[in-house]
Amino acid sequence: MMKRLALILVIFISACSNQLEKTYYQLPIVKISPQNGAAIQHDRQLWVQRIMLSDYLSSSGVVYQSSDVSYTSAVNHLWASPLEQQLQQVLVAELTMALPQRLVSAQPLVNKPDTLNVIITSFHGRYDGKVILQGYWTLTRQGGIIKQPFNLELEQREDGYDDLVRTLAKGWSQLAQTIASQLTSQA
Repeated sequence: MMKRLALILVIFISACSNQLEKTYYQLPIVKISPQNGAAIQHDRQLWVQRIMLSDYLSSSGVVYQSSDVSYTSAVNHLWASPLEQQLQQVLVAELTMALPQRLVSAQPLVNKPDTLNVIITSFHGRYDGKVILQGYWTLTRQGGIIKQPFNLELEQREDGYDDLVRTLAKGWSQLAQTIASQLTSQA
């Protein structure tokens, strides 16, 4: 009886020690250079109000599409902080760099700012080596609303979650530049 109990204990301990270690990922944030506060026109404000994710993206795991109909949320490859929060922080930083004459914030602003919302329906890697970012963004400006869809498909250069996260970040940066360009052209 004692030998059997000892064997079970050894098997249990060895099984626990073989579990994969969890890895946490953070999207890289653009470094914002100090700006002269007087150069910002405070009547040119942009509030990045909300980033909304489809339900399957709301888990803490990085998502991978394993077939045309199957998605997996990783158990050991996790976002270091909520994905919505990371995406908002990166978007604010990217737009701040791209729109130096605007005050860009994730916090509510005064003076009826332009308001940006981004709805993300796809933000994942795919079985064929592609990385997919899809959804749409809306800009509310002076009572009018502009709605613009986006559909980015990027090639993942290397295997693995590290490169998947880097490629997702690259796509998010491309989207931020597209939004900045459209905001500049509509000003």
